[in-house]
Amino acid sequence: PIGTLVLASKFYSSDTNPRGWFNDPTLDVTGPDGAEQFRKALMKYTDRSIEVLKRTGAQGVIVWDLEGEQYSHKTSYIGDPRLLDRLEPEMAAAADEFFKRLRDAGLKVGVTIRPQQLVFEHGQPRQSQVLDIKQILLKKIDYAKSRWGATLFYIDSNGGVRRPDEVWQLRSLAKERPDVLLIPEYHYLPYWAFSAPYVALRKGDSSMTARWAQKLFPGSFQVLDFGDADNDGTKLAAAWRKGDILLFRAWFWSSDCELLENYKNK
Repeated sequence: PIGTLVLASKFYSSDTNPRGWFNDPTLDVTGPDGAEQFRKALMKYTDRSIEVLKRTGAQGVIVWDLEGEQYSHKTSYIGDPRLLDRLEPEMAAAADEFFKRLRDAGLKVGVTIRPQQLVFEHGQPRQSQVLDIKQILLKKIDYAKSRWGATLFYIDSNGGVRRPDEVWQLRSLAKERPDVLLIPEYHYLPYWAFSAPYVALRKGDSSMTARWAQKLFPGSFQVLDFGDADNDGTKLAAAWRKGDILLFRAWFWSSDCELLENYKNK
């Protein structure tokens, strides 16, 4: 399995914690010792998450919102680690230690990226569409890979079937960076040829598509998010056996974690 770490929520932002870190509106990251207060909270969160990840036998972890969640949906996930120094100074100062601690625990690491460019118009943020999806994703991937050793990349808010040229651009990207795993949020059958499509079990059963994908692209697999799914474990066991990666929330212990721990011990 691969764990996810969600570090923040817009719903818990405040004047002293504008990016909603750790769902704690009382946290002060803006004062004279704000950076150190943030670092202490982040390392406590990290150590707790590592315990969950190791206990479940996870191979890696993806940080879903490295840039926090200062802005409203559809901008909430920035998906551009290159902007840390500009937008999130407290995380910029602690990020290297954060990822090193995860790597030292034997975990692969990754982040969310987006095939758009964040721009500000009249002080308001907006995710701007770009023509050259491949190049903007390459820049984000190479930055995170060079700085933190990241190899797992969830591609948020991509075009999928609505952007016919995207499948070819991403396929070319995967060919140039064969040592990273691309996990696109939106997809259709050809995506299984070069990536591990993200599938949320709570939104429906994708087993039919997955079976076709494995016939057309032997060895293909998907990343199956089973959080909040109403299931008895049968579908997860089948997905596990055929090579799919199970995705779970790793910053707290839950019944999902218990299920993974049981799989690990069998």
